[in-house]
Amino acid sequence: MDDDAPLSNLKNVNIKSSAVDDNMTLAALAQAKPKADTNGKSTGGKPKAGKGKGKAKGAAKKKEERQSSSSDSSSSSSSDSSDEGDQGDNKKAKAKATKSQRMALLKRERDGPDEDADEEDKKDNLVKKRDRTPKQQVVADLLCRWWYALPDWPPDDQEFYKPKLEERKLRQVTIQEWEWVPEEDERGFKKVYQLSQFRGVFRNSSGEMIDLRPQETCPCFQNFMKKDLPELYDLLVKAYEGQLKDLANSKYNEERFRKELEASLNKTRNKSYEAKKIAGPKRSRIA
Repeated sequence: MDDDAPLSNLKNVNIKSSAVDDNMTLAALAQAKPKADTNGKSTGGKPKAGKGKGKAKGAAKKKEERQSSSSDSSSSSSSDSSDEGDQGDNKKAKAKATKSQRMALLKRERDGPDEDADEEDKKDNLVKKRDRTPKQQVVADLLCRWWYALPDWPPDDQEFYKPKLEERKLRQVTIQEWEWVPEEDERGFKKVYQLSQFRGVFRNSSGEMIDLRPQETCPCFQNFMKKDLPELYDLLVKAYEGQLKDLANSKYNEERFRKELEASLNKTRNKSYEAKKIAGPKRSRIA
């Protein structure tokens, strides 16, 4: 190389070499070997093998990252598919349950009701019988048939209600003449009419209901509980006897019901006899 050589020939020259001085010719500089730096990169020429290994490691790392990301995406997609599969299984289970219910309903319509199921329903819907004292039980039985033992209530006699109306300064008129009679007569008594479906209950012009039925003789639980137990048994015996007598007028076969009433009558008679025996000494001591 001479001094007229191009500068491109100096690219492989290690200018850091200690052998280089200011008086060295260009030919000498061209023959000098390049020196690698501390980072494994040469100052000129082709790259060393170390740089290739670094690139390989970097490529392997990037490949691992791509594989991990793909595995994550596949796992997430698999989890999504598993969730969708669970939802599908739930839908299938619901559809299966609905189908089984439909089949059970069709079977019941075809074969008739299931006796075991009916028994379970009866047990679930069973209402426990109320715990009553002997007196409360007699009153409950008497309330079912009191009209066979006691007078008709409320009274059907219109004369029974006239004094009660006069006490309240009221007068009874019929529905037919209601629109044609004055509100008050010469005595100042206001007009009322009796309800046809409720004897002893009246209504005035303002729509107010007036109940004149005798409450002290009303066949209700409260009034019956005021009576003595022997008296209640006597009334119940009379009611059973009247019901048996009336049962003979039925046009249906009431043999089974008649036997039930006769058994209840005999049972009530025995209890009435025992109640009178117990009440006898007490009454004598009170007297």
